[in-house]
Amino acid sequence: MRPNIFVYISGPITSRHGYLVEESVAEALKVFLQLTSEGILSFCPHLTAAFPSAHAKVSYNTWMDYDLAMIDHCTHILMLPRWRESDGAIKELNYGAFHKKEIHYSFEELLESLKEE
Repeated sequence: MRPNIFVYISGPITSRHGYLVEESVAEALKVFLQLTSEGILSFCPHLTAAFPSAHAKVSYNTWMDYDLAMIDHCTHILMLPRWRESDGAIKELNYGAFHKKEIHYSFEELLESLKEE
């Protein structure tokens, strides 16, 4: 494990633009497992949506506050494909950039940058 690295996974969760919540969760989970297999700690907010009835009991603003607080603890942000379709992911990107988090737009790009550290 690389305890000095903590990646926040950012991308769409809600169903929009023809994608289901389950598809977004599956895409994020795949990346989460890839990071884990590389020994990289990460936070995957999409997993909270794996149980829609529980997820729906928390307001959008509360989820965003939670996610931004998690970004405070992360060293990197990994933007998933389709991040531009998500208002939340755009907020996370802007928040992370403002707080000087290292931002990457693909798993491969992130891994390459970590080789250099």
